[in-house]
Amino acid sequence: MAKQKGRLMLVLIDLGTEGADFAKLCGLRSKSLTINNSEIDVTTANCENPGDPLWTEVMAGVKRVAVSGNGYFKTEATEARLNTVAMSADPICNFQIIVPGFGTFAGAFMVQSAEYGGEQEDGVTYSLSLASSGPVTFTALPAS
Repeated sequence: MAKQKGRLMLVLIDLGTEGADFAKLCGLRSKSLTINNSEIDVTTANCENPGDPLWTEVMAGVKRVAVSGNGYFKTEATEARLNTVAMSADPICNFQIIVPGFGTFAGAFMVQSAEYGGEQEDGVTYSLSLASSGPVTFTALPAS
């Protein structure tokens, strides 16, 4: 895979309109996506030689995808939608995260936090933290 520009990694939010209408959170200057897997320890002693060293054996546990980002607030419909979801009683919304040259992650995410800030000599900033709520699908880009 060729090197990709970081600005091409995109976070899109479902605008909540009829159908699947996603739009970019354009003000984000940094974005990250983390895939977490927990393990379940199922280590048991060797029945033939119980005194042998124990080796950890694991089974797959809970999966989770986390997304974070920060950037400049642009007063766009997408940021208004993010705020609406964050302030709602059930702060879960569909998002898509596009990793350039790789593929798209899509699913329902809980808006864990939306933070706004500003310095006297700078623009208004915002940051977000998302946690998957249910399965996240991955659609790889076709091989070229």
